[in-house]
Amino acid sequence: MTRIALALPLCLAVSPFAASPLAADSLDDQATAAFKAAFAEACTAAFAEDGSLIAPPERHEAKAAASFGEPQPVTLWQFTCNMGAYNLQSVVLIRTEFYGITPLAFARPDLTLVYEVPDDPESKVTEVKIAGWSASPFLTNGGFDPATGEFSEDSKWRGLGDASSSARWRLVDEGARLVQYDVDASYDEAVNPETLVRFE
Repeated sequence: MTRIALALPLCLAVSPFAASPLAADSLDDQATAAFKAAFAEACTAAFAEDGSLIAPPERHEAKAAASFGEPQPVTLWQFTCNMGAYNLQSVVLIRTEFYGITPLAFARPDLTLVYEVPDDPESKVTEVKIAGWSASPFLTNGGFDPATGEFSEDSKWRGLGDASSSARWRLVDEGARLVQYDVDASYDEAVNPETLVRFE
């Protein structure tokens, strides 16, 4: 089952790792150019008719935990991508010393939903299966907490929010590592998610 998942902008944080204004402007320009090059066609809500950004990205200076050694400083930009009736989608670019500026990818389980009445998503859910794994650069109603180094997502499958998915990822080794994924697959007008995976 495929549903449109469209992410809340990041809050700008003051950090002891903040670059000088000149360096910051240069990095911001590089990040914007990279975003335009990669997502001009996918992120239709991000650009005005003349190709300029409608809104600047939110920027964070943070540290990524390391499997070995000390945490590494990174710079993050969250760009608005697409908007729906109740979901906002965004893309996050990360700058690291080794890789430069690249999009972050967010891993999620691919689901097979089994309903009591086949092909009727409003009938009772009898089983939620993990069919595999995939990764996407798109966050839905997402944010970043610089205190924990975690990204979050809360994707509504419909406006009521009784069917949804949510997730958390942590900055580790200069990437986003999945920490937890919850899903509420039932359209029963009740918010009752279950945790499918948790790596803590």
